[in-house]
Amino acid sequence: MDFLKMLKCCLNPKVIIGVLAVIALFYFFAPQLLRYSGLLIVLICPLSMVLMMSMMNKGQNKSEKVFVCPECGFSYKDAEWAKKCAAWCKEHHSCNLEITSHAVEQNKI
Repeated sequence: MDFLKMLKCCLNPKVIIGVLAVIALFYFFAPQLLRYSGLLIVLICPLSMVLMMSMMNKGQNKSEKVFVCPECGFSYKDAEWAKKCAAWCKEHHSCNLEITSHAVEQNKI
């Protein structure tokens, strides 16, 4: 059953339609390139993964800077909160709920 789930992740319908469209174009306009259609079919899974990764990264804003506490690894939008967190963590070997409430999640950055 796990193999079927993995196979389903590899077979993105957009990539399959794109590969079939390219093979059809080869057939009608460049029949000498039809011998490469097997290679395109083998590349469906890697192309699906590349498409999936590009779609996942589309909405991320990479220009926003965050500051990370070197002691616990929490991220903050403001350098002051990161400094306060580092000082607290170093002194108490724990996290402060008031300080960590200002932390941001990595995937929301």
